[in-house]
Amino acid sequence: TTLNQYIEHSMSTEEKEPVAAKEEEEEEEDLEKLQAEIARMEAEAARIAQETEDLDKSAGEAAASTSVAAEGKKSDADTTNKDGHSIYVGQVDYSTTPEELLAHFESCGTVERVTIVCDKFTGKPKGFAYLEFQVSTPISC
Repeated sequence: TTLNQYIEHSMSTEEKEPVAAKEEEEEEEDLEKLQAEIARMEAEAARIAQETEDLDKSAGEAAASTSVAAEGKKSDADTTNKDGHSIYVGQVDYSTTPEELLAHFESCGTVERVTIVCDKFTGKPKGFAYLEFQVSTPISC
């Protein structure tokens, strides 16, 4: 502690002021850099939000033009009861395409959608699928 006291005592106030001013300048530069980075990130977030909105709008328009024009407005009961129209298909060959499944099950009724479940990391099929039919009446195929 005596060494620190000696150093502080030996430094005049003139020597202490440039050090403090230099530290303040460095802090101001750091603050300006941080503010610039925040502004850049906010601009990026706004750009991403705008792109997302544009994509949602274009996807909504495309879906609306195909499904509403073809089928008319669906009720909430129709959209929530899709499980009654769906079947599980196991032991699906890994090279099977949705078109092949559609062709195979056409005799059972009108197929609305074919979903071959794939691994989310590799993108390869897992070996099973779901088929959604237009009506839920039981049909033996």
